[in-house]
Amino acid sequence: MTSTSRWNDLAAQQLVRYEALFGLLDDIQVLEDLGAIATRVATQWKYFANVASWRVVVSRSRKGGFQVVDGAWGEARVQQLETLPAWDAQHWASLRPRLIRPDRFGDDPPPPEHLTLSLISEIEVLPFLRGDRCVGVLSVGARRQPFDELDSRFVRLFGRHFVDRLSDLLERQETTQALISKASKDELTGLSNRGAILDLLGSHLALASRTGEPLSVVLLDVDDFKAVNDTFGHLAGDDVLRELSDRLASELRDSDGLGRYGGEEFLCVLFPCSAAEARTAAERLRRAVGDRPFMVGALRQHTVTISLGSSSTDVHPEAGLQDLLKWADNALYRSKSSGRNRVTDDESFTGSPVEDLPDR
Repeated sequence: MTSTSRWNDLAAQQLVRYEALFGLLDDIQVLEDLGAIATRVATQWKYFANVASWRVVVSRSRKGGFQVVDGAWGEARVQQLETLPAWDAQHWASLRPRLIRPDRFGDDPPPPEHLTLSLISEIEVLPFLRGDRCVGVLSVGARRQPFDELDSRFVRLFGRHFVDRLSDLLERQETTQALISKASKDELTGLSNRGAILDLLGSHLALASRTGEPLSVVLLDVDDFKAVNDTFGHLAGDDVLRELSDRLASELRDSDGLGRYGGEEFLCVLFPCSAAEARTAAERLRRAVGDRPFMVGALRQHTVTISLGSSSTDVHPEAGLQDLLKWADNALYRSKSSGRNRVTDDESFTGSPVEDLPDR
């Protein structure tokens, strides 16, 4: 083969590799799912660089911790870690690129297992910075032969784009989640706000209709909460509502919903849950609040009680969302008017829900 032919072959091979590189860059820019991006990289990276396996570590700026993406043999794994293993932590802190042979680790921490396979000839470690801040570290294992000059160039070029894409995607996802959380969470208690808990009730009610399983709601109100604010101040009242929310949440199942319905009133959505089970759950909530005093201020204790009313599709199979809420509100009013600090259900009520009940 003449030198011209060899040069033409080399140029053609390099062109194929460049096309594979830019094709993968286009793919990861379009994809929005982290797992899909990781899988695409795991299957395509080998076509433009001598890469057998790799690991990318990216910081999660809002939540804290790290996103770790591993690739080997055409498969990828994505995981979140609060702290980094020793290998990643060392290279994250050093901020220096390194080329390491597996037989010359010396005092280095051991690398991830998929970077220690017998076919790995060397590992290139590349930290990526924005200003003076490390945003990601890439560890790449070369398959059998060490990286040549073009391999190293492609690894650096693609690695930078890969880390930037993951970092930007995580930042956008976390920003979006923060906005959604702000729109659906009550700022004081951290519970679902009125709109969010009503949305949950609507979706669970539709599911209950399809499956035939019972759904129950419990509406509860803090007894004489105005006295707490008047006696101890509004900041102490806020503290009571926060602790009360924590106590209520700890008594409910993961499948249940709890939201701040308004002021000192809370709504529980229990599904699946029969009328009898709702009474038991409501009584458990009442005891969780009333049986142990609340700390108000530095040293003072104050007993807080709640009144509760429940309603269920067991009792009102055809009831819609507003009907269930009105039945529960009727029951809550009766708890209030009967002396407070008690549970009333709607099983004994007939007819239509009572409208415009007196203030509690």
